[in-house]
Amino acid sequence: GVSGGARRTAAHLADCADVRVVVCRRDEVHAHIADADVAVPLMTRLDAAIIAAGTRLQLVLQFGVGLEGVDQDACSRQGVVLARIPSEQTGNAASTAEMAVYLLLAALRRHGQLAASLASQTLGAPMGRQLKGMRVLIVGWGNIAREVAVRLAPFGVRLSAVRRSRWDTYPSADDVTISSDSFGLDDGAGANTLLDSRCQPGATRPIRSGGGEDSASALLLGRGIASTDMVAMLGAADAVVLACNQTSENRGMVDDDFLAAMVPGAVLINVARGGLFDKDAIFRALESGRLGYLASDVAWVEPVDPNDPLVRHPNAYFTPHVGGVTDVSYDCMGAIVAEAAKNVLRGQAPGSDVTVVNHEAAAAARSAKTHP
Repeated sequence: GVSGGARRTAAHLADCADVRVVVCRRDEVHAHIADADVAVPLMTRLDAAIIAAGTRLQLVLQFGVGLEGVDQDACSRQGVVLARIPSEQTGNAASTAEMAVYLLLAALRRHGQLAASLASQTLGAPMGRQLKGMRVLIVGWGNIAREVAVRLAPFGVRLSAVRRSRWDTYPSADDVTISSDSFGLDDGAGANTLLDSRCQPGATRPIRSGGGEDSASALLLGRGIASTDMVAMLGAADAVVLACNQTSENRGMVDDDFLAAMVPGAVLINVARGGLFDKDAIFRALESGRLGYLASDVAWVEPVDPNDPLVRHPNAYFTPHVGGVTDVSYDCMGAIVAEAAKNVLRGQAPGSDVTVVNHEAAAAARSAKTHP
């Protein structure tokens, strides 16, 4: 994934002889950051010490949405612009939603046991569960969550969703204010964004489903607010799909109480963030059978130890954070990163395809440096 993103970005910068794309391992970031004008922390943490070492750094742009691994305050103090690429513009949301469907089907068909049966030449086992008619609860209602709903509806499921804010006050893209603690259940408003043709190769594959929030919401039989309705809605779902971003408030959300509220034997899917997990609670729930199956594209620490007891549990299936790693998504994000880099080197703002999360603070810090 990392090399793929770098290759696609470099391809879009091929006409810029004065721009060099450097790929480094996580343990090499500190050594390279001093020479960087733009940093793209793909699946890599940037703490205050690393950002302080970036004396030339002008922009930190995530190759995607998640910024929980970047010290926003450090960026702001140093006058470094911090930005992300909204998922609805790139195919990232659509790709991640497809991953959620894949993981749900893998959980219902008991992925690990399928491999064991094949190895032992056992036919007709294990018995799976039918998706049609199931009650599926989506936690979150941003771009990814809505794309999940659109993709699950044709399976004949009964959909519901729970989010942080009231359903009659959902903000438009222009109304969203993002801070280090605001990447929550409603992250990613702006469902009707028009997409650049470069994100739709041959203009044959739409990046996201049309119709926006209203059409996705129409698929829901139930709507709830996390603070008041989560327990009741967990108790009425055969499958739960986590599609919200991680915040300081929901870290460790999937704990003993969360799991106890779920229907016994229900399956849990996570295409959000691994920090939502209380891993010990999940392990206990799998051991007791309270949780029927866990399928997750993310883990509490990444890369995760393949020998971790939870990863090796027969009723768990982990994938290496590849939900948004598809050809269409990465090519589009590579184009956006390349354009943002060109703009920054011209002394301009990163561009309209990215969302800057610290504009005022970074501008104030730069002004203070220029006019002490």
